[in-house]
Amino acid sequence: MSLAHLDGETVRQFAFAASDLLLSTDSSGYITEAAGESYLLHHPSSDRLIGKNALDLISEGETRRLREDMWALGPGRRVAWEDTSSVEGGRRIIIQRNRAAPDTFSFSVSRIPATTRIRGDRTEDLMAERFRDAVMNGHLHAARQPVIDLRSGALSHFEMLARFDGEDSPASLIAAAEKSGQICHLDYIMVSAAAARLAADSNPAFRLAVNISGESIQRTEIVRELQAVISGHDFHPSRLIVEVTESAEILDLDAAAHSVGQFRTSGVGVSLDDFGSGAASFGYLRALEVDGLKFDGSLLKAGAGGSRGMALMRNVARMCTELGIASIGEMVETEAEKATLLDAGVRYAQGYLFGRPTIDPAFFDRRARLERTAA
Repeated sequence: MSLAHLDGETVRQFAFAASDLLLSTDSSGYITEAAGESYLLHHPSSDRLIGKNALDLISEGETRRLREDMWALGPGRRVAWEDTSSVEGGRRIIIQRNRAAPDTFSFSVSRIPATTRIRGDRTEDLMAERFRDAVMNGHLHAARQPVIDLRSGALSHFEMLARFDGEDSPASLIAAAEKSGQICHLDYIMVSAAAARLAADSNPAFRLAVNISGESIQRTEIVRELQAVISGHDFHPSRLIVEVTESAEILDLDAAAHSVGQFRTSGVGVSLDDFGSGAASFGYLRALEVDGLKFDGSLLKAGAGGSRGMALMRNVARMCTELGIASIGEMVETEAEKATLLDAGVRYAQGYLFGRPTIDPAFFDRRARLERTAA
């Protein structure tokens, strides 16, 4: 199927409804039209796929063979194969040479449905669909929570937190998005909105932090898109902090370290979130030259209740000081927990004691308004 033969809005609606990605390319594989689920190519948005080479994005080192297979097709003929390793469940890819315009090709990329599912898997699928619906249909919101300098009591910055309609906590939807390969959408949306918000406020003291997944930080193409959207807005990049979460395991530490270096070179701060929540925390800290480290809230609770947790937090905080890394404690709810962080040498903190997350109703509106103006 060629996108050129269908109304653009019809194609978009069909592609999203079917959870497919539809592409048209020229003879070399460069994308001329795109609609649908861009996460199937590990990309944040389908419109930004235009101009990229589809073969480079799907082949994983087999570009030459695929190009030969494409040109071996007769007009109207197609080739199909299944890739079971790229996204959760795998994906089916079909390339068809267009009959009316043999120098062009149509691609269809679809997620492969599992033939058998246990109840837990079905629940994950439903959560992934709810995430997709929230992002597409305006059910995604952002709440901002202050991060405070414990020594002076002054505001350091705000962290922008994703929130979803009908969900008490975003954790389950975000976990489903990471597992299904869709998390780059959220990362792109949050970074883009934060950049637009910072550009709209010229106060140099106004700074924002947003989360990006460990899945995204190790994918070069996604990081390149995030950097592009940041540089497309007029604000000093030091006012933005990206917090790399540990909810998705970072398997390619070399790629992640390169991405962290690119952000920092451009002036954007990088912090390691959720420190202490997983077995790989110290490995990440050793491999990634970050500007900040946020202790997982469980460490504060352990530190407030026992000498072992306190000793761990104190030693890591001292190490951060020696490395020039800002340390942050989260989930601070009482004066006693604040005192625990101060005793441990932690510099910054956030939590209900300093302010609850508050929905910013205009956070995404600013991004949309600037994008309409740019168009």
